[in-house]
Amino acid sequence: MFEDLKLRAISASILVSILFLFALVIPILLVPSIYLLNILFLRELFDLYSFKNKLPFNNIILATICIIPLYFSQTDLTLTVFFNFFLFFLVLYLSRSMGLGVLVVYVNLSISCLLSLLASPTEVGGVSFFVVFVLAVAVADIGGYFGGRIIGGPKVFEKVSPGKTWAGIIAGWISVFLFYQILRYFELFLSDFFIFVFLGIALSSQVGDFIESFMKRNFGVKDTSHIIPGHGGLLDRFDGLIFASFFVKIVDFYLLT
Repeated sequence: MFEDLKLRAISASILVSILFLFALVIPILLVPSIYLLNILFLRELFDLYSFKNKLPFNNIILATICIIPLYFSQTDLTLTVFFNFFLFFLVLYLSRSMGLGVLVVYVNLSISCLLSLLASPTEVGGVSFFVVFVLAVAVADIGGYFGGRIIGGPKVFEKVSPGKTWAGIIAGWISVFLFYQILRYFELFLSDFFIFVFLGIALSSQVGDFIESFMKRNFGVKDTSHIIPGHGGLLDRFDGLIFASFFVKIVDFYLLT
């Protein structure tokens, strides 16, 4: 257990360092790095599908083609949705798999929401909140991991994700609440409205975790890849962020109205 925790801690530290490097030190690289991350997300999906089926194109080339709708994310999210609609039918035509088409559009739209948030003028927009958002998702994940490991107890959806317990879920919520209190101590996000925003981030990130677990169970794999030591694939590491991006974008729409 402790070796596993050590490996996870090292990998997580490297990922957080890269985040701060791109977001705060070299912000011009942040958007290109998100594009690259989305290509790698989609490649993992196509690789999983290719275990039992064959696609007519190289997976990395197909993944690169699929990120074209992201170009409109920071200017017109409606166009992004429109192009993703056609992307669904392209993937469906190439793979004959509706499930794969849905997953590709799900990931693409999530990253589109993330990119549009970077350009948003609201309190949940911009690079600063992006960093806080990513950290909040990480805190929920870490709190849930330790809560589930230490306390254990009844499972939430054992058939979907055997390792997830109610203790872990609640520990994730409490961890994010404490993280929010630390931010308030430094006079950040003082409005009580943000209590619900941060708890919503915790809950939606956990939903994203279950969605990815369900996906992996259908593909018959434990991890989406082995690119990150101790964590598995990139989708394994960012599953919570992917779904939580939809929630934060909804908050962004609310603040714009």
